[in-house]
Amino acid sequence: MKLLSGEILSNERYGDNLYRIEVFSPYICNNAQAGQFVNVKCSYDGSLDPFLRRPFAIFDIEKKFNVFSILYLLRGRGTRFLSLLEQGDMLDFTGPLGKPVDLTGAGANVLLIGGGIGIAPLHLIARIAVKIKNNVFFAAGFKDNAFLRWEKDLIRLKINYAVMTEDGSWGEKGLVSDYIWENLKTFENYDIYCCGPCDMLKTLQNIYKNKKNKVTAFLEEKMACGVGVCAGCVVRIKKGSKGFSYQKVCEDGPAFNLGEVLFD
Repeated sequence: MKLLSGEILSNERYGDNLYRIEVFSPYICNNAQAGQFVNVKCSYDGSLDPFLRRPFAIFDIEKKFNVFSILYLLRGRGTRFLSLLEQGDMLDFTGPLGKPVDLTGAGANVLLIGGGIGIAPLHLIARIAVKIKNNVFFAAGFKDNAFLRWEKDLIRLKINYAVMTEDGSWGEKGLVSDYIWENLKTFENYDIYCCGPCDMLKTLQNIYKNKKNKVTAFLEEKMACGVGVCAGCVVRIKKGSKGFSYQKVCEDGPAFNLGEVLFD
């Protein structure tokens, strides 16, 4: 992990309150792996408002051009600051952070299940999995069609996918968890990676409670330091038959065995 700065090459609006920012960083492109994230300073030099950095999953890496990207939703002061940055501005960030996911140990079939902005870390996993010749299927669920432009990125990956929206404005109408339940047999021999709202992860945990699939979940927690010092992003993970331990999302994760996560 290093304290870094990189030139912003683009900061495009991808949809309603959805942005994709591309940053030049040879260090990140040469050292980051699937599932990792960066912690971004979201204030001008000399300003401490907001004081804490914001964590963002690495959405994509273009090693040929030394460019990585993050996908973010406009939610508060930090992301509003990001949305105002322009080409040529410098982005202050630390990374890569978190434990990477070793996709070489995955099975031949990979199922990615994303909900909302939870698609961000899964996109890079899809790209890497395709390169090592895995059979990849991406199932994604959204409230509406705000993420519609992302479908172009999916098409470039040349993988099979299904999109669900709650209002039916894009893809099929319904929840992505319902789609998974209805197609359990199809994905019986798939390793699964998922990220999204807590309710979605709880539902998937119940669906796969007695199944043989290896299910890895990327957890989203508020972070302060991003390196495990402050212990502000702890989650409870099963330990033994009845016990549990506290683990840090930033240092021990963000990827965990979904079946071992204890949701409050």
